[in-house]
Amino acid sequence: MLKKCFFSFFFLIAGVVLIAQNHQEKIPLETILLELEKTYEIKFSYHSNLIKGLQCSIFSSEKTLEEKLNNLSKQTYLDFSRIDERYFVIKEKEVTDDHLICGVLIDSKSKLPISFSSILIEGTTQGTVSDEQGNFSLHKLKSNQQLVFNTVGYKTRSLPVYTFFNNPCLTITLNEENIELNEVLISDYITQGISKKQNGAIQVSPSKLGILPGLIEPDVLLSLQLLPGIQSPNETASGLHIRGSSPDQNLVLFDGIKMFQSGHFFGFISSFNPYVTKNINLFRNGTRAKFGDRIGGVLDISSGDEVPEFEAGFGINLTHADAFIKTPLFKNKVGLVFSARRSITDIVETITYQKFKESVFQNTRILQGLNEDTNSLRDVKNDFYFKDYNLKVVADITEKDKVSLSNLYNRNQLEYASKNDKFRESIEDNIAYQNKGTRINWSQKTTKRLSQDFDFHTSQYEFDYLGKRDQTRNDPTNNRNQVFEVKNYIDDVGFKYDFSYNLSDSFEISGGYQFSKTEVFYLFKNSINSQVNKLLGDENSLNKTNALFAEIKVNNNSKTFLSLGLRTNNFSSVDKWFFEPRIYASTQISDYLTLKTSGEIKNQAVSQIIEYRNIDTGLENNIWAVANKLIPILNSQQLSVGFLYQNNGWNLDVDVYMKKIKGLTLMTGDIANQTPLYVSGESNITGVDVLFKKRFGNYRSWISYSFSNTKQQFKDLNKGDEFNGINEIPHSLNWSHTYSVNQFEFSLGWKIRSGIPYTHASGTYVDNNSNLRILYEDVNGKRLPNYQKLDFSSTYKFNFSKNNNVEGKIGISLLNVFDTKNILSRTYQLKFLNNQGNIEVQKLVETDKISLGFTPNIVFRVSF
Repeated sequence: MLKKCFFSFFFLIAGVVLIAQNHQEKIPLETILLELEKTYEIKFSYHSNLIKGLQCSIFSSEKTLEEKLNNLSKQTYLDFSRIDERYFVIKEKEVTDDHLICGVLIDSKSKLPISFSSILIEGTTQGTVSDEQGNFSLHKLKSNQQLVFNTVGYKTRSLPVYTFFNNPCLTITLNEENIELNEVLISDYITQGISKKQNGAIQVSPSKLGILPGLIEPDVLLSLQLLPGIQSPNETASGLHIRGSSPDQNLVLFDGIKMFQSGHFFGFISSFNPYVTKNINLFRNGTRAKFGDRIGGVLDISSGDEVPEFEAGFGINLTHADAFIKTPLFKNKVGLVFSARRSITDIVETITYQKFKESVFQNTRILQGLNEDTNSLRDVKNDFYFKDYNLKVVADITEKDKVSLSNLYNRNQLEYASKNDKFRESIEDNIAYQNKGTRINWSQKTTKRLSQDFDFHTSQYEFDYLGKRDQTRNDPTNNRNQVFEVKNYIDDVGFKYDFSYNLSDSFEISGGYQFSKTEVFYLFKNSINSQVNKLLGDENSLNKTNALFAEIKVNNNSKTFLSLGLRTNNFSSVDKWFFEPRIYASTQISDYLTLKTSGEIKNQAVSQIIEYRNIDTGLENNIWAVANKLIPILNSQQLSVGFLYQNNGWNLDVDVYMKKIKGLTLMTGDIANQTPLYVSGESNITGVDVLFKKRFGNYRSWISYSFSNTKQQFKDLNKGDEFNGINEIPHSLNWSHTYSVNQFEFSLGWKIRSGIPYTHASGTYVDNNSNLRILYEDVNGKRLPNYQKLDFSSTYKFNFSKNNNVEGKIGISLLNVFDTKNILSRTYQLKFLNNQGNIEVQKLVETDKISLGFTPNIVFRVSF
């Protein structure tokens, strides 16, 4: 039924007829002069370079020749001198200096002020920055100088100083920067720096990003969690569940490099440095046809494709330090972008790190089943660090050709050990994982209408784990010494060619070919049971993907947008072709209301399998695997409809969607009784995403709400009956506030959501081999208590120098202000301990993982 609805709507929208309209407000001065010569039978004498590139507004109320020439003189600051009855000489007016001007910058569409925009005097290093209300002023200017208005996310605009002479405090409008016909629907979707594009993407510009609750620095992934439809059940930055899809089902690209690991500190911090990240485009639905390999959301992260202006900075907070530089080289023909970050946690244990450590490394939180505190650890060793760097070189080879080289590297390493006297056990965990990659890109503007792109990339992921579990028993012959070893490596190499051709200003076709080869190596060793690794073996798995894609985009005067796409994939691991139609459409039916709809089919051959086996591997138990005869291809089908209402600063964005995922694979053993080692099934999701926002001057408030109903069904699990989805959050609400005054910014956010489901253990039983086992009830039959927390943050910006060339920032954040004890997950274990009579017993223990408690952080930054 879902497929029939999808294709019916697909071809219905394809039949819509769109009419493009163009309107020009200004015309070249040369054209105006020729018309005047013809109308009044006169002649103008001038040097061609004098009027080159000048455009003027057409005449409105001017009737006589003198009135029209006076109008042109004001617009161009040129002198029109009459020689005789027929001839005029055009020359520059005499240069004057010591001019004082002021202005205000506003968004051309929303009419809201543009804060902290750079205004430079062309050819100099002098300039200023607009304040929070968009106001600016400059003095000691010359009449022949040019002002350049440069703001991230907006088109650069230049104005001569003389345009301010008749308008002492001129209002200047800037247009959003348009990329591939993607117009802006909302320029400040929830706050400054987050925009909603006409193609359905949500774009985040970290350099423009306003303050957000609990964030004193613009974390790339944490910022997205304030949007509806995006959840992180385990509180991490990288654990993004987008409309029911798990993190491994999201396609994350950094400068075109696939990311298989996108978090530091086991996900608490994004591995992408925001100070070299220019834009993040998030697709929750209606994904473009050029994006493949994943069935969930798409995060297309870019550090920019242009030669950058000089910018540098460094900073430190209570978890890490970083530095970056962006600079043009070789007469602005080459650009360099570089950043590096490293944790300070192995040098000093700050209060922030201690709080993170309590959450990440909590071994057991025993809340039920024992009458005394059992979390008494000693001889704790906890050595941890992370680091990353990004490097990008952009070169303008010719006016039409651009070449870029990108390279990234991130690594996390942990050595953890502890002893628990109550359970008479010792634990050791040695974990290291890293992601590195390289991309070479050649972009060519072949003609005015044709653009081509050639792309080569590599990405490598490595995960190494060595763990030990030693248990001491009353009878030494029953002592248990267990060693685990897990290795999971990925080597991904790919090539892509794509093109775009503009048939007109409102009609574009694009397409291309993509190839990727992905090798996955997985090894699991258990010193006690050598038979647990039946599914994947210890050999490499290989998948080659050949894909063709095409897309048609129509943009009718910013009123209606239509994107029709088709992608075909061939996965060698299963030797099959898969077809993936895509559609996104929106139309503005009034000044205030826009309707939108989307549909897509996606497939995925390389994904993570969740190990639910109780093997005590600690912090990382998700393994990457290639689809084969035992592991099916993941398939996702999604339909959504919605509307966007905008009026007088009020915004209401609503999406209703249905999503079906097939081919889910779990490795089980401790969530059900007597099940196979692995089970496969499907997930059905229905949901509603709502965003409601209002701005009152310097105060913004928004509410994001998500409803999600997820049902999963596995033939060999829960007697084949459907059950609540793993990590399902039926209701989630964020209420956020930001306020700015002078150089201060404040933000407060309250989050409340449902607890995730869990499988309750009602007791124990003895199996046929006289071993004590856990007796589980229905899978995910119970739900954890509701989750809620309040976050606060504040920053203050200041200048080190009078010319504003060096800026500083200090900030403070308070996570979980009221130190609410939220339960993130609940599991069960059988533990050996001695009772009061020193008799050894085995007892069922309920283990809860508690959320991050009250956690402060501070930051200090300097930028040039």
